[in-house]
Amino acid sequence: MPKKPSRRSEEPATPTPDLPLDESTLEAATRPPGAGESHDGLLFGEATCGDLSGVDARDARFLGCVLSRVRADGLALAGARLIDVRITALAATEAPWRSSTWQEVVVEDCRVGAWDLSAAQWTRVAVRGGRFDFVNLREASLTDVTFTGCDLREVDVSGAGLTRVRFLDCRIGHLDVTSARLSGVDLSGADVEAVSGIGSLRGARISELQLLRLAPLLAEHLGLQVAD
Repeated sequence: MPKKPSRRSEEPATPTPDLPLDESTLEAATRPPGAGESHDGLLFGEATCGDLSGVDARDARFLGCVLSRVRADGLALAGARLIDVRITALAATEAPWRSSTWQEVVVEDCRVGAWDLSAAQWTRVAVRGGRFDFVNLREASLTDVTFTGCDLREVDVSGAGLTRVRFLDCRIGHLDVTSARLSGVDLSGADVEAVSGIGSLRGARISELQLLRLAPLLAEHLGLQVAD
């Protein structure tokens, strides 16, 4: 009789961007990225491109690139493609990156106010550390994604599809899962303060403590009357 798949089979795959061990050996970008342009093997860093605020890089393509220690208020990456990319210590009050496509991407220690990733497609992405006030992933598609050690004030995945997505050592102030489709989603390692769309948590893994916290919402959703 074949063995049942272990729970580990539901764990997200770890991204492994095809980048040199010493990323400083990448060619330093001498100008900001441009809309619709292709950028291969470039380092967008504070020395030459430290402020990308207001730059229009919609529909641009980044392959084997690193963005490190840059200011990016309003950097427009709507429709952009990011493949084998690392983003480190980026700071932005708003990041309009909707409908972008990410594959083999690592995001580390970033601080973003409003991160618009609505309708984005993420495959093998890791977000490690950092603070994000509002993460908009409405109607997005996330496969093999991990959030680790993040302060997430508000996360909206309403209408999104999440497959093998894990939150580990994260704080989530408010999570909206209304009409989301979850498979292999692990919330047990997160401190979740409030949830909207409780009925769409089907398919998620939660801790016993989270179950106790969510009990009133579950009762309301099911129309249960709880006796004193």
